[in-house]
Amino acid sequence: MDPREIVPVKLTFPQIREIADNFRNEYIFNYSIPVQIEHVIEATMGISIIPIKELHRECDMEGFISRDFKSIYVDESMYLDDRFYKRVRFTIAHEIGHLVLHRSTIDMVRFLSDDEWKHFRMNLQEEPLRWFESQASEFAGRLLVPYDQLLDSFKEARRVVMRRNAGWDAEKIEDEKMISEAAIIIAPDFDVSVSVIEKRLIKEMILEVFR
Repeated sequence: MDPREIVPVKLTFPQIREIADNFRNEYIFNYSIPVQIEHVIEATMGISIIPIKELHRECDMEGFISRDFKSIYVDESMYLDDRFYKRVRFTIAHEIGHLVLHRSTIDMVRFLSDDEWKHFRMNLQEEPLRWFESQASEFAGRLLVPYDQLLDSFKEARRVVMRRNAGWDAEKIEDEKMISEAAIIIAPDFDVSVSVIEKRLIKEMILEVFR
């Protein structure tokens, strides 16, 4: 199939959140954080993680899921470098997002090899690619940073930020400052980057809970 013929289902963020929560209920047997994403996909789902040399440099991809959905390939240098540990965790969750959200679309296309599948992925048109990637990223964010746990962590982080900045007067702290400082405190709890927490706080509208 020509990559130009692929049209992804345009799911809303609330739909993706619901799908991610259903996935959690099926495959993650407790709600502790951080989510042990590698254990979940290898031990529970039977999907292997396979490092590939120069994947990012040669293909401009940090990871992709195999055409038979049994392996997730990741850039070897990033996988073996602790500096990219959180980034690789998100990449793995992102590829599971493709499996869960886009399998029916992927199944429409037949590939003879993973190289052919990789070439197809690299040549998708900008519009469908943007939808595929944004949906998979939303799934990954929701999976690694569950709403209830994020809300609990933010409650404590908010108190810390308020003490540091305004003597417990939340009205004096701008939203952007609250988000950025709280994200730094929260991120280690979930084993994700600060930018992932910032995006979750915004998309989940966590600050609105405290208005």
